[in-house]
Amino acid sequence: MELVEREAPSALLDRLAGQARSGHGHAVLVSGPVAAGKSVLVHHFADRAMSRGMLPLSALGSAAERHLPLGVVRQLVDDAPLDAGDRARAVALIEEGVRGARLRGAGEQVDDGIVHGLCAILLELAERCPLYLAVDDVEQADQPSLTCLGYLVRRLRNTRVLAVFTHSGHGCDTEFRFAADLLRQPNCHRVEVTPLSPSGVRQLIARHLGGTIADARSADWHAYSGGNPLLVEALVRDHLGGAEAGPRYREAVLSCLRRGCPDMVRVLSGYVVLGEPDDPGTLDTLVGLSPARTTEAVHALIAGGLLTMDGFRHKAAHDAVVGAIEAGELARLHARAAVLAHERGAGTSVTAGHLLHAGAPTAGSVLEESWALSTLEDAAAHALRDGAAGRAVECLRLARLVCQDPARRARITAALVRAEWCVNPGVSSGRLGELVEAMRTGALRGADALTLVRALLWHGRFDQAQEVLQRLAESGRTADPETATELQITRRRLRHAYPSFLAALGPRSGAGRPPAHSVSADRRLRAVSALAAVLSEGPHPEAVGVAQRVLHGTRPEELSTETVESALFTLAYSGRVEHATAWCDRFLDQAQARHTPSRQARLGAVRAEIALRRGDLADARRYAGEALATLPAISWGVTVGAPLSTLVLAATAMGRYDEAQVYLDHRVPEAMFDTRYGMHYHYARARFGLATGHLEMALEDLRRCGAKLGQWGIDTPGLIPWRTDAAEVFLGLGRPGEAKRMLDEQSALFPVLPNRARGTATRVLAGVGAPAHRPALLRQAAELLQSDDGDRYELALAFADLARAYRTLGEFRRAAAAERRAVSVAADCQAEALVRGLAVESATAVPTPADGGDGLTEAERRVAAMAAVGCSNREIAEDLHVTVSTVEQHLTRTYRKLRISRRAELPSLLGGPAAVDLTDARRR
Repeated sequence: MELVEREAPSALLDRLAGQARSGHGHAVLVSGPVAAGKSVLVHHFADRAMSRGMLPLSALGSAAERHLPLGVVRQLVDDAPLDAGDRARAVALIEEGVRGARLRGAGEQVDDGIVHGLCAILLELAERCPLYLAVDDVEQADQPSLTCLGYLVRRLRNTRVLAVFTHSGHGCDTEFRFAADLLRQPNCHRVEVTPLSPSGVRQLIARHLGGTIADARSADWHAYSGGNPLLVEALVRDHLGGAEAGPRYREAVLSCLRRGCPDMVRVLSGYVVLGEPDDPGTLDTLVGLSPARTTEAVHALIAGGLLTMDGFRHKAAHDAVVGAIEAGELARLHARAAVLAHERGAGTSVTAGHLLHAGAPTAGSVLEESWALSTLEDAAAHALRDGAAGRAVECLRLARLVCQDPARRARITAALVRAEWCVNPGVSSGRLGELVEAMRTGALRGADALTLVRALLWHGRFDQAQEVLQRLAESGRTADPETATELQITRRRLRHAYPSFLAALGPRSGAGRPPAHSVSADRRLRAVSALAAVLSEGPHPEAVGVAQRVLHGTRPEELSTETVESALFTLAYSGRVEHATAWCDRFLDQAQARHTPSRQARLGAVRAEIALRRGDLADARRYAGEALATLPAISWGVTVGAPLSTLVLAATAMGRYDEAQVYLDHRVPEAMFDTRYGMHYHYARARFGLATGHLEMALEDLRRCGAKLGQWGIDTPGLIPWRTDAAEVFLGLGRPGEAKRMLDEQSALFPVLPNRARGTATRVLAGVGAPAHRPALLRQAAELLQSDDGDRYELALAFADLARAYRTLGEFRRAAAAERRAVSVAADCQAEALVRGLAVESATAVPTPADGGDGLTEAERRVAAMAAVGCSNREIAEDLHVTVSTVEQHLTRTYRKLRISRRAELPSLLGGPAAVDLTDARRR
């Protein structure tokens, strides 16, 4: 019969067992998906059959033993309680059958007499005791055993035998013939075991984990398992072990795979390679099956809970199957899939994906096909446009291995360097020598050569960069329009990033005729030109407008990192920090979403510098730290000066001097000091020296920085206000005249300055003049610094100086108000050293005479008195319970108020008795 029995399986088996005991034998075919519970049903019934006086005999079919003739029958015989004679007869028949089957070949034939003899032994046993025969996974049984089992089933009608067979019912021709023959028998019954329903899954989970978890997990776990009890049980065990679809689930998937027929394994391998096939015919061709067999296997996999109509039920299932496929077989399938994808005109990204998995190029591999190289190159270009830089790198690395033509290989290598630049510029350093050699032989030209120039400059290989630039300059008259445009862009970038090498292009390289350039190239040219104008001329409204237009209305992915950096710095160095912040945040979010670590790190460094210019010290420290964490310091090349400088400046302003020293101890390339990034580093080191009392060293760094900036023609306070800081150092050294000269020089050279630079310069200028004039200048400085393009940290310094100025003049109420404002702003900036210093000054300050006095506060007088008797700054700090920095600040102001330039002049001005008292106090 072919109808599926609707009676409950256990009730049906009970009924048929009762009839078999009465001499009316039956056969039952239990079918259903892999691991749906067929074996559990049959084996559990064995105990019930024994309790009803039946003798259970069992056997298990196995793919690993299908080559053993009569292997399943031997299991039944071994399980049967035969007397010595019957057992000897059965063993003899089996051995004879094995010899005969092997002689006939392939182990698929057995003599009719042997079949009759073996079945007779089992039927005779049934006459003595009713038999319950259970053969699990019958589709995996050897053919001679199936012949014997078929013979036995045809003779069950008047016997005391209940024979039960389980099978998956899909994809195996041998199993199908046996089942078809079985189902033609009138005393044969078919039972279908179906997957668990959602409520069945919930009940199973509740049995192990309780109703609450079952309610929460049943829907997801039914989706992951398709109702397959084995998979549900595995999910339960993984949950108990703290995992979600973890190792137990993966093991269960592989168990289902091993128990399935070969067609299922082949089709599942095809799904691994193709994903969800768009064209079913592609899957058929790939796995080498007919459409009917492929469809049958797919249905079996869906029924077994491994697939849905959209592919794997869970990524863990996919990963488990991938790990089970032998690497060589997986590579072969991908190679075949690549050919099929190419033949049916699939996108190059799809075809390239298979080529990448096809393994390293070998003789006769698909990678030797003429179309493979072009496919990889085209897929890399698409990947870069889509923001998938890592995929582009993979395609180009493989293309580079495959390519045999030197000129084309050089172009691919240049493209690879550009792609790697999006991920990690440090990775490409080992390829640059090869590209330089290609340039010398003429295999590398045009824009690819300029890619090489940028990479060489980044890594500080200036001699080789100059050589390549010289060759490009010599060929400038015959350059194509694209190369001419790139030469113009490079010339302007050199002007503000690598000024020492500008001359290598020659005075008119890339000029002579206006090149026709693309929209992208035009944006880059305008952005770098705007930055060059701001750095050479100072705040430039036209340049700011250009930068805004480049950034506005353009999708972030359409702009190169250099273009974005140039436009953002144009805004920042022109004092438009609010605008620069908003734009940088937008591009930084986009870089994070597109997973381009290099772009993310570089924009993070830009964002850190912008935050520093706003006085947002914590943000500056965070963004710069994240930039160095995203891209290791070694990969930054000479540009490492940018994030390191910001970290030093931020840590110094926050009073974290040990941290700043750690950053200064970083090893940096010597070539960095021939770049703009090196000037930022000089400036940061100078600010650290100023804060920690190393004034002469700070002055030397500032002088070097100023000399280079002037030599390069980018000496603007909007970039680095080195003259203002030099003036502050001169004040610390007790040389107010030189401080005034530096500020006057800056004012004469740059009559128009951003508010930040003007406010800082005005604050320092106040320290040069007479005490009575200081409050007015400091109020002016504060007004400039609290504007939209001001600097909150510098604002805190201005209010702190204003408090001191009022205190010097005896205006203590105003001093207290200014100090409160200074503390508030400094705390908001996390300028911890400034907050601590203000607290100490406030606690130790006492009124001093406004007329005829020296203007020193009590705290300054104490510090000066101890310095006058030879105490070091650290000793003074320990005795007065203040920081060394606070001592240095007190001494700086004391020198200025007393109009002296060195510590040796203090005793004569302070008087001997006070010095003696302090010395005695220290001794006590």
